[in-house]
Amino acid sequence: MAELTTRIALLSTSDTDLLSARASGAAYTWANPNRTDDAALAALVADADLVIYRLLGSPHELWSGVDAIRAAHTPLVILGGEQQPSAELMELSSVPIGVAAQAHLYLAQGRPRQPAAPPRVPLRHRAAHR
Repeated sequence: MAELTTRIALLSTSDTDLLSARASGAAYTWANPNRTDDAALAALVADADLVIYRLLGSPHELWSGVDAIRAAHTPLVILGGEQQPSAELMELSSVPIGVAAQAHLYLAQGRPRQPAAPPRVPLRHRAAHR
């Protein structure tokens, strides 16, 4: 039986997050939305099972493609880039707030294995829409 692989797209304005994703060896796709054009970002998230978006900024600075991610019913975690969680950004996530809070803790604490073993996010909601 073939093993299922969860495809995770990490969008982050934090270079540390992107370097960690790259160094992990995990099958992440990743980009800085402030340095990547819209078409490349859309392609990066198109086949993702989960999108994690970590923003060093405010909600009005989010990439406009976030609406397309929601329309595709792809689970979306939106987090602030500071040590303190941003409730304003987390509430824009499509996953339960507790899942977003757990993801924030994971990224903010800089686990040594990050992001090779990401927090568990239920994907059953997306499966129902395929």
